[in-house]
Amino acid sequence: MAKTLISTVSFHLACLFVVFLYTTYTSGEFEWMKYDNYDEIQDKITAITPQNCRGKSRDQLTVRADVVSQLPKYNELLSKVMYKNRTKLLHLHNMALNRAYFHSYMLQKFNESKSDFPSLPGWMYMYMSAVADVNANPFSLNGSSLFYDYNCSYPNWLDPYKFNTTLPLFGPSAWRWDDSRDSDNYLREMTLQTVMIKDFGASNHNYTDPSSKTTPWYNVYELPDTSSSMDSLTKFSYNIGFKYSNYTGAFTSQEYSVDSFFGPSQPGQTAGKIPLPVYFTQPYMDCGKSNQWIISSVSPVMDYMYRFVNWTHIRRPRIVALSVMDMYFKQIDFNACPVSTGNPGPSYLSGIARCKTKTTVCKHVPGMGFKRGGYSCPCRPGYRYPVSMKPPWRGIDIEKATNEEYKNGFSCTKTDFRSVLPSNRDLQKVNAEELAATLSITTWERKKRSVTNFFHNFFNSYNINYNETHMTFNPFTSETSSFSLDSEKVLKFAADSRKKVKERRKFHSRFRRSLIDKKSIFRIQKLFKKISSITSDNCENVVPENLLLPGDVGYGVSTQFEFQARTALRLAHFLSNYLQNANPNENFGYHKGGTRLIPQQIFGEVVANVMADFRIMSSGVFFDKYVFKESETKVKELFGPFAFRHRGLYRAIDSAGLQKPYMEEGWFVKSKQRWKLNTFGLKTYKMRAHVRTDFNGSSNIPFEYYPMRYKAPMLKDGFWTRPYFRCDGFVNKWVVTYAVPFFGIDELRTTVIFNGVVTVDIPLKLLRINQCPQPFYVANAFKNTARCPETTSCAPLAHLSFTIGSYRCNCKQGTEYPINDGKFWIEGSLLELEYIRKERGLVNRFDSIRCRVAAAPPLKQTALLLVLILTVIRVFI
Repeated sequence: MAKTLISTVSFHLACLFVVFLYTTYTSGEFEWMKYDNYDEIQDKITAITPQNCRGKSRDQLTVRADVVSQLPKYNELLSKVMYKNRTKLLHLHNMALNRAYFHSYMLQKFNESKSDFPSLPGWMYMYMSAVADVNANPFSLNGSSLFYDYNCSYPNWLDPYKFNTTLPLFGPSAWRWDDSRDSDNYLREMTLQTVMIKDFGASNHNYTDPSSKTTPWYNVYELPDTSSSMDSLTKFSYNIGFKYSNYTGAFTSQEYSVDSFFGPSQPGQTAGKIPLPVYFTQPYMDCGKSNQWIISSVSPVMDYMYRFVNWTHIRRPRIVALSVMDMYFKQIDFNACPVSTGNPGPSYLSGIARCKTKTTVCKHVPGMGFKRGGYSCPCRPGYRYPVSMKPPWRGIDIEKATNEEYKNGFSCTKTDFRSVLPSNRDLQKVNAEELAATLSITTWERKKRSVTNFFHNFFNSYNINYNETHMTFNPFTSETSSFSLDSEKVLKFAADSRKKVKERRKFHSRFRRSLIDKKSIFRIQKLFKKISSITSDNCENVVPENLLLPGDVGYGVSTQFEFQARTALRLAHFLSNYLQNANPNENFGYHKGGTRLIPQQIFGEVVANVMADFRIMSSGVFFDKYVFKESETKVKELFGPFAFRHRGLYRAIDSAGLQKPYMEEGWFVKSKQRWKLNTFGLKTYKMRAHVRTDFNGSSNIPFEYYPMRYKAPMLKDGFWTRPYFRCDGFVNKWVVTYAVPFFGIDELRTTVIFNGVVTVDIPLKLLRINQCPQPFYVANAFKNTARCPETTSCAPLAHLSFTIGSYRCNCKQGTEYPINDGKFWIEGSLLELEYIRKERGLVNRFDSIRCRVAAAPPLKQTALLLVLILTVIRVFI
């Protein structure tokens, strides 16, 4: 019996051991991957769920701040290139600053007397503004909030409520709601068109409490702001010039009336201790709200406190609220490559890439989010890929490789017999003008690049004449010679050989298709000449048709300036929601209905658009005829607030005062023709609003209209204009305009109607052109003009704007880079410069800069084979 028991136990232990071995073996393809910092962060994130987050400590609900690196900084935006992996964070930065500018201006604009009190934005204005932030940015911005500090909110929207009395806390906070289980969502998929918004100053949400675990943004700035010692550093005074119009075609005054207000700080590039206007929090779990891991951008809202007080000596600018924008942490890319010049630290996730550093380098690949594999491993200079492999090595393939695959692959072979580009004295003749030629296409003189043209230039350069018996050979002087040649013997041999030739056969040449489109070269020469010839001084004398450029010159604007377009879309969403749902004749218990929009609120919106984004040159809101109502009896014929930058200053005008009505502009006519009679295609968005039950904010309850719906456009419902010169006396630059409509409701409140257009203007000089080859159906004026050799593939660069040569030439599959200069690609600007030298008859290296066929074996293998052959010959012969 005992033996049977022992044998049974032994059998089960053996089975467990086999299962253990099998489990270990089947997971062996990941055994070579060691536990790293990414696994640590991932384990911490997955350990927190919406069900257990309330019982976790603050440290467990946050991760290290250096997990997200290369955060945008306000004082570096003009001097640093923001690559694709940080454009969403930059938009998050700009949106927080946008709302901070707007609310700071509005609070201080109406801070003089009791008559200003009703003009402040009400609760419905702030609710709908936050909802528009989220709905207009479905893939980049997932939360928007405005949190007032303790006793800093003066509500004009509670009825009855005493004048100049504060609420303890007020914090409308919106976040994206998962509507997959809504009764009207029959697909049961998240539509990204529903937003939940609550007043987090009500109920038991005390975000100012130091023990609060999910409000790291409150401690970014020192709140409450009771000390004036840092006012000179944390506050900045802004001056905005305004021109108003009470009658169509005329301004009330030709001079700008200046409004001043205190806003977020504006540090210079060399500022040391001056605080930034926008900060980012460390990633944290948004427990109890969106229940997602998020990162927030925070910007301060200023007001002149105490409000409505005549004793100015006790008043000072003070931080009264925080503008907070949220983004899902898992949508943010991280750079897995080691810390370097292109990947500055501190970065906790740097160095986890699995590139074989001996033969490859690491390069970040955007768009992966918080996932492994967001990198590639191109070969180091002096190494090449296997002939059968399409470069480069991809990180997602490495992360899925077995141990054997990783050991035997993902490496590069050494390139032997590399050369050095000659350094000629004659190259010194090329001065700064030659270098500038690469930046201006007007200096290009295109000749057909063919075999005959190449040999013709070659023989002319070296003074070789076929018609003479004695040929002269005068090579250019060179500091370094790549070969040695007895020229006298060669020339004598060539001359003797020619004497023996009795008859010359006629030479028939074959031509291959040129890599460069000659017609495109000539075309963009004219375009650049036209761009440089029209300025603010002579634009008024130019025929309007000549102020336009072809539409294909603006290729790429929809992708490069997507977030600037979404800034206009956000304002269109807000106006559509407010005009369709706000009714000044309605009251909802303690809450007043939405008051009418006033002109200064719309002015504040367009000014904030321009101030918060360096790429936006100007922005405007243009109402249709007899749409904007200041009161029941007063309707403006035209109303078009338009803000712009002018020599570092900010200005705003009412476009109704211009002599030429804005309704005649092409972008307004096109929008109105499309949407005036037919609004089919507009999407329906929902706002789930919760409001406080009483003055003290005992709790939150759903608003009477729940959910509140509105129809608004999507990004594709707007359009980009062709590039044109805006000759209006205000902007006077080459720009491209994005225009998107907004919609109101008719008098019977039954039909959605077209109400106007929101625009943003982007300077044309910020557009990055693409010279690489593209199919015939792609409308790009600059395509097929890159001078990459046939052994390379073209890739555009991100750091050069509207500049010729902003591309690089990568070696194709089966080729290698043979030049020993520390690179593994060819710079487009270098090719452009060398081609100009070639066209001018100067010494150049244009035909020397190319990739060669990767057929040469490594030098060690060649030497070993040679020794083996000699040994065999020695033994057997």
